[in-house]
Amino acid sequence: MRLGRAPLVGIVAGLLLVGAFVDRTQPGPAAPSGAAEEASAMPTAAPASALSSTFYCAGATLTAAGTTAGSVVVANPRNREARGSVTVITTNAPPRVVPLVIAPSSVAEVSLGQLGPGIAAAAVVDLQSGQVAAELSVSGPQGSDVTPCASSGSGRWYFADASTARDASLLLSLFNPFPEDAIADLSFSSEQGRAAPGDLQGVVVPAGTLVVLDIGEQVRRRESIATALTVRTGRLVAVQTMGRTAPGRAGVSVTLGAPSLAPVWYFPDGLATTGVVERYSLYNPGSREAEVALEVNLDEGVAEPFEIRVPAGDRITITFNEEARIPKGVGHSTTVRSANGVPIAATRTVEAATPTRSGRTDTLGARRAAKRWLFPAGGTTQIVGQTVVVQNTGTQPASVSLAGLAQGQEIPLPQYQGVTIEAGRRQAFGIGDALRRAPMAVVVSSTSEVVAERAIYVTGRSGLSAVVGIPLE
Repeated sequence: MRLGRAPLVGIVAGLLLVGAFVDRTQPGPAAPSGAAEEASAMPTAAPASALSSTFYCAGATLTAAGTTAGSVVVANPRNREARGSVTVITTNAPPRVVPLVIAPSSVAEVSLGQLGPGIAAAAVVDLQSGQVAAELSVSGPQGSDVTPCASSGSGRWYFADASTARDASLLLSLFNPFPEDAIADLSFSSEQGRAAPGDLQGVVVPAGTLVVLDIGEQVRRRESIATALTVRTGRLVAVQTMGRTAPGRAGVSVTLGAPSLAPVWYFPDGLATTGVVERYSLYNPGSREAEVALEVNLDEGVAEPFEIRVPAGDRITITFNEEARIPKGVGHSTTVRSANGVPIAATRTVEAATPTRSGRTDTLGARRAAKRWLFPAGGTTQIVGQTVVVQNTGTQPASVSLAGLAQGQEIPLPQYQGVTIEAGRRQAFGIGDALRRAPMAVVVSSTSEVVAERAIYVTGRSGLSAVVGIPLE
């Protein structure tokens, strides 16, 4: 997807402050603490006992280059229907409220619409039950990607990697579905040092609106750039949309930011080989140096951990293809761990240019393990493949089972029932090898806590997505 450059864009759409936008918590920029902090560290489904669920989806942008706004995909793994609505916010029309009824063990998809060039779109998913989850899917001529919708707002957002190089475009969507106006400050770290452009300080995002910023107009020609967003008042949801056109790097990615920093990040999937570049970006916006270890668990053999110092306010990138200790063509999981406890943000970027996998995807690592994971978007066809990778981060073996959700049925995948994954190991599951159905959500269940990630790829054209699942607890 080629995202066109323009002057700094503030795209604002007015909203009716209907019930879908009434947040369930008190407004304010302060981060939560304790159990609430763990729950909001990454998108998480509300518990089964909850009377409601809300997800916030942003990052779908239409340009003159012909990209599409994509769609919101909502999955209901329960044995009874889920009811609610999706409120779609765009820049040239009043909000659209779409009633939503999701049958048991089913998936519903709401298109954000073919609305014309220069339009951004966001949505609020509001349901009258727990144990449901939503993802945003985008696609266009240069590729496709999927990212989770946020289950809460935050006063801080972090992105460890992006680019404003000559062939790249970088947009940042700031979505404020809450009843209080938000004011945000942005700062950046790149190979040219730190920057805090004046035009990106005190950015006002009124209640119930969406503002889209063209970062390349303010921080130009940076090959690698990390972003920190701090909200003075209120809360936001922040999503990064990036496109590149250079051969071997072309594709589009849409990535929900990290709402806080963390000392540990999990990446279940990984592969560096000819035509597939895998790199990890570590961002330390704090005031103390971080001593970070990248622990790589190979499917075959052993790799020594990487020990890396990330200076305060700086970012570091490690490209696995350039490291002799990472054998080419051998799958692996990676755990990023701050040895001295200084929290950071960590992202894995994959750029692929092979006959079977082509495109770009940026994946934010998992912050926690869980016994059940849900992947709303996806499915398999003759040209669309889907793989789920499960990493056992614990100290005991885990018994893992996978099921598909399609047309009102929970379909256990026969060869993927009760699969034992030893402590510290990972297992890849080819969904199309077990069941070919589209659309189809996937549920991962385990006897002990694990981390699950899904990859979707399109054979014969650009389309690549890798995303950590949404915990169902």
